[in-house]
Amino acid sequence: MTEAVRKAAKAAATPTVTSRAESLAAAELFQLTPADVDLDILPELLGYQLRRAQVRVFNSFLKRLEELDVSPGEFGLLVLIGANPGLNQNALAKAIGSNRSLLVPMLDKLEARGLVVREKSAADRRSHAVVPSRAGQVLIARLKGVVRDHERQVTTPLSEEERQTLLRLLCRLNGQEAE
Repeated sequence: MTEAVRKAAKAAATPTVTSRAESLAAAELFQLTPADVDLDILPELLGYQLRRAQVRVFNSFLKRLEELDVSPGEFGLLVLIGANPGLNQNALAKAIGSNRSLLVPMLDKLEARGLVVREKSAADRRSHAVVPSRAGQVLIARLKGVVRDHERQVTTPLSEEERQTLLRLLCRLNGQEAE
């Protein structure tokens, strides 16, 4: 462990930072690269590499969606609504791997922005069918373009064949079939 790493770790562990130097050392800890730290077996672990890649992709994704005022969760929900207009709120919650109580506030926000409409379900008057509004359809189309561009950008180190292989293997690990 380098002296800088030791100082940064000590500063980060100190409950009260008392000097500018200690503040900088604590901040420095979070700026360290793998070359500055002995990662031991971490680089050999699938979970570690998946998490590092997920953080990199997710942070880039957040920046791309920020200009459109859409969160990654809202993006996924809008895409599902666009592809499955008329699904009820329970079905949408299951599709995104959530529960209805977490979904409702997201739908409220999308509805307030004029991106989705909740209608009485023709099949079951007790539930609401969710459909994209015209503005929602336009935004979904735009988001798909932004996200496809983002996917190309974050996978530039890979050939198209490698990208497809990675996607296929990740789908298999997730118990899904790649399309």
